[in-house]
Amino acid sequence: MARIIYCHPAKTKYAFHVFTDLDFWDARKILQDLASVRRNFGHSPPGNEFPTQVVLEVAPARVQEVLKRRIRRAIAAPPRHVVIEALLMEGVYEFDTSRYFPERWTRSQREHFLRFRLPTQHGLLSSPYNTYRLEWQGTRVRVVPVKRSTKHDPVIRTRREAKRHLMVPTCF
Repeated sequence: MARIIYCHPAKTKYAFHVFTDLDFWDARKILQDLASVRRNFGHSPPGNEFPTQVVLEVAPARVQEVLKRRIRRAIAAPPRHVVIEALLMEGVYEFDTSRYFPERWTRSQREHFLRFRLPTQHGLLSSPYNTYRLEWQGTRVRVVPVKRSTKHDPVIRTRREAKRHLMVPTCF
């Protein structure tokens, strides 16, 4: 389901160079050690639409096929930096879920997937003072930051809970 755009051979020094609409962190997790995953800050194709580059210096045909298959089978989500930028500039982020997710998915499946793909560890969406709410309007979703009524201080008792509450950098 993720899209692939091939880089023109005259514009690259790599044997295999593609752009994809998968988020950078999702692509790293999906492709693991097969290829080098880099961010796309360029304008051809635009970095907000295709935020990730996948490159290989030496590209055997078998490895290329594995990479293409993994990328095509992956489900893209809105890029994290686009979500945060919209929240900072406009206060909300709205998008059409039918652009990213299969039509056969129910609203609850889409919402479950979004909970893992949204940048929920970012300070705008998750802090002791802030949380977020998803508002549905047909197939469109709005991510709205909400102030908490009281400060949220979770009690951490196990190592697993501590891992879930690790502070991650808020930059991309």
